[in-house]
Amino acid sequence: MNERPKTNVRKKQVKNKSRRNRNGSNLLIYAFLTITLVSLMVVLSLTVFFKASEITVVGASERYSKEDIISAAGVNIGDNLFLTDTDLVENNIEEKLPYIEKAELSKKFPLTFKITVKETKPDRIYNLGNNMYALCKGEKVLEITDEYFHNYAYYDIPVKEVKAGKKIGIDKEISETYNELIEAIDKSKIENITVISFKKKVDIKLVYDNQLILKLGTTENINDKLITAIKVIERVKAKHGDDVEGSINLKYLVEDNIETYFTQESILDFDIIPEVYTDGEKSEFD
Repeated sequence: MNERPKTNVRKKQVKNKSRRNRNGSNLLIYAFLTITLVSLMVVLSLTVFFKASEITVVGASERYSKEDIISAAGVNIGDNLFLTDTDLVENNIEEKLPYIEKAELSKKFPLTFKITVKETKPDRIYNLGNNMYALCKGEKVLEITDEYFHNYAYYDIPVKEVKAGKKIGIDKEISETYNELIEAIDKSKIENITVISFKKKVDIKLVYDNQLILKLGTTENINDKLITAIKVIERVKAKHGDDVEGSINLKYLVEDNIETYFTQESILDFDIIPEVYTDGEKSEFD
């Protein structure tokens, strides 16, 4: 009489175990099918689907055509949107076409590459040996030039590497001094600095408006030196006229004695501004 209930319980346990095994097998099958389907879609996306049928270029460029920009980018009709390296394309454009300050590649799924560019202009000239290099803000080298344009700032500092499309190379020690100087110039809000010159860290010179040389020496007390320079420039021009030339020695600050800084003399005597012809015409400093 007691054997039948045990037999029923055993049968029920076997049945439940069999059902669990079937459910587990079904889950494995479903998981396998899902993984297979996802893998198939990934493969199709990378090989068959999402191939570019259009490349658009946005942003005006005076120097480069749409074809120039696409060629530099290295993208082509038929390239896969997923497989295309966005950073590589953007770097290609900015390095191969130096006057492109910023390039951005966006992917408009399913079929379009969109390239957006922003062109820049030089605002400074660097001197290196017998060559001059036009650069934009950010120290990117744009091109070699044999002309000195007076509406650009002229930089005469030690440079170790220059390559179009790349940031100019400056020794670490010089770079630290240079960055400290530029930061101080920006902070002081002194305007019309047309030349920045130093061959050594202890002989920093600036030229204000191509007419007044500011002798700074080192970057010690640089902020105070530039604030004093602004005051001296105002007093010198008020006393001697807007066209006055000369030098302002700020190596050693003298409290409340502004007049002692200035020496009236020809700026041509300092050999600090290049004697180069521009557009076939003589420089105003020649």
